[in-house]
Amino acid sequence: MRLGTRAKEAVVVTLLTFLVVATTSLIHLSHLSRVVAQEALRQAELIARQIYSQSRSAIAAAPREDPVAALSQDRELRNLLDSSVGYSPHLLYALIADRSGRIILHTESDKQGNPAPAHPSLAALVDLDPVSRFRELYGGARTYEATLPLTLNGAPFGSIRLGVSATLLRRELGASLRQSLTLVGIALPLAWLAAMGLAHLTLRPVRALAGEVDRIRRGEFSLAEPAATGGDEFQELSSQLQRLGRELHADRLATLSEKAHLQHVVDQLEDGIIFLSREMRILFFNKAAEEVVGRPLEQAVGEPLADLLPASHPVRPLVEHALEGGSGFRNASVTIAVGERRRECLVSAFPVEDARELMGAVVLLKDLESIKTVQSLVRYSAKLAALGRLTSGVAHEVKNPLNAMMIHLELLKERLDGAPREVQRSLEVMGSEIRRLDRVVQGFLRFMRPQEMVFKPCDVNALLASVVALVEAEWRARGIRFLSEHDPSLPTINADEELLRQALLNILQNACQAMPDGGDLTVQTGRLGRDEVRISVRDQGVGIRAEDLDKIYKLYYTTKPDGNGIGLSIVYRIVQLHDGAIEVESEVGYGTVMTVRLPARSAA
Repeated sequence: MRLGTRAKEAVVVTLLTFLVVATTSLIHLSHLSRVVAQEALRQAELIARQIYSQSRSAIAAAPREDPVAALSQDRELRNLLDSSVGYSPHLLYALIADRSGRIILHTESDKQGNPAPAHPSLAALVDLDPVSRFRELYGGARTYEATLPLTLNGAPFGSIRLGVSATLLRRELGASLRQSLTLVGIALPLAWLAAMGLAHLTLRPVRALAGEVDRIRRGEFSLAEPAATGGDEFQELSSQLQRLGRELHADRLATLSEKAHLQHVVDQLEDGIIFLSREMRILFFNKAAEEVVGRPLEQAVGEPLADLLPASHPVRPLVEHALEGGSGFRNASVTIAVGERRRECLVSAFPVEDARELMGAVVLLKDLESIKTVQSLVRYSAKLAALGRLTSGVAHEVKNPLNAMMIHLELLKERLDGAPREVQRSLEVMGSEIRRLDRVVQGFLRFMRPQEMVFKPCDVNALLASVVALVEAEWRARGIRFLSEHDPSLPTINADEELLRQALLNILQNACQAMPDGGDLTVQTGRLGRDEVRISVRDQGVGIRAEDLDKIYKLYYTTKPDGNGIGLSIVYRIVQLHDGAIEVESEVGYGTVMTVRLPARSAA
């Protein structure tokens, strides 16, 4: 049976309509399925990183315990695992397994201690082509896993696994799938009726629709507005395509927004990250790696690594070895010259493969300076903790004689009521000094075992004047002259006045002790910009050797024969507690200047 032109046009229009709707729907659904899977993976990786951070904290909090026991007993880690399931709409469970695959922690407690079952990778699902992804989602596994390796002291310890439900992923795609099928079901009859009624029209609208589909395929989602008049099915289909284009455009903008957000997050990392292609061309790096590369990201993208790093650069041969050998390495210690300074870094490089095909490499740069700073703070805190335990015992041995001395001093006052004025004055000085010593012991104990700090408005000039008056009464007779230069416009600050008084007293006492033959001691206050207050103490003492400047704040370090190495360590701690900083300049034989900078803003 031969079909007439009218029937042929109807068939052609119907088939074209079906192809247009089906193609655009498939494009939309394939893109949407990838976006849904990527969003699920992103949320799972975010939760996994939070669990990883808490796991490291739990192990660090109990360094002498078995890591498995430390993880099992950490309540915050348990709460984080339990709450993570409610955070993501796709998440079924979260677990931590050891290297052998045995479950250490699980959101379902009855599964702890059992072997962790194997599930397909969620990241592999994201990387599949659209057809394979749909086949996997609608006919494959019911659960997918996002996995994050867990390391201990640089060695593999286990893994963090998060199970994502394929059923929940399909539910998000179901609405769009139903919409696409509905669109197909509506568009086909309308197209057939329109073709039969408008067979005299040429196929120009069909070509126009084909052009719009091609624009969508090329990523040009802004389609022409349909005519306001007329109501044929071609215009209706054009309107549907325009709506679909807007949806695809919105999805694309969302993807770009997520990419920008990810780049912002990566730029906040202290560790440098560099992504390279298989040809060793720059794909991406964050701000921390910009110093190593030597150029901004915009200028370096696509450039060969060999053009950016000279052959003598220590990172270049390591990366070349990782790409050529196909095996990565971890924590290779190198020294990198950045401008006029040198940085010690740990370099790790990992090849990136897709279906066993080398795609490129990832280079991680960890600055050892920050690690050493943290280790130094840990050691310093440990020494303070040890000193706190020591002083809690010494306090009783010191306070008991002080109390006895005060009691007998009061008895002497009663018995020497008619004594000469010089004797009574001496007794008053003794009582004042005993009470001051008691306050010093109490303040020292309060510092070593600090309770909640009490911040209140503090006049720095008035506080410093009272401390100078106290020290001047003791040292003026030894040939030391005190000079004060206070800035009257100095703003008040928020501080714990007792702790700050103790710090200033220690600084002035040190300055006086450094001038055994007397001299001028100058105390100045001033402002540094709008946000800082400056306190400077300048002496004309013996000075400090350059090699000792970095040691003066260390606990127990002292150059005085009768010193205990605690005073400046206490000063340093108090200034830190006030979010301030302390600086020292010294020259042997000429004296020392100590400067304390404190924030003029409100303390928390």
